[in-house]
Amino acid sequence: MPTADSKIVGKEELVHLIAAKAQVGLKEADAVIDALTETVRDEVAKGHQVRLIGFGSWKLSAVSARTIKSIRGGAPVHLPAGKRVSFTAGSQLSEAAKAPAPVKKAAKKGTR
Repeated sequence: MPTADSKIVGKEELVHLIAAKAQVGLKEADAVIDALTETVRDEVAKGHQVRLIGFGSWKLSAVSARTIKSIRGGAPVHLPAGKRVSFTAGSQLSEAAKAPAPVKKAAKKGTR
């Protein structure tokens, strides 16, 4: 769950983090991220499940037609059947999310 001190890591920062961890240049890290996202998108669009063991898996799921209530006036609105991409977190990602967040130490008042 997001908290007041939550941070969003965008692509630019992700490129820097991956480049530092993998000890590669920024262009190489950017190319790898682009290749990964393009490949996942293409394979899921074909109906294939993409799985990274420990991290998670993406798959295309069918969504049946349904009727919902409009938020403007409550009139029924028909939503046609379609497809949706779903992501299921893998075991290592799930465990990392359950780990307690590091506790920040408060600065002492009156000291430098």
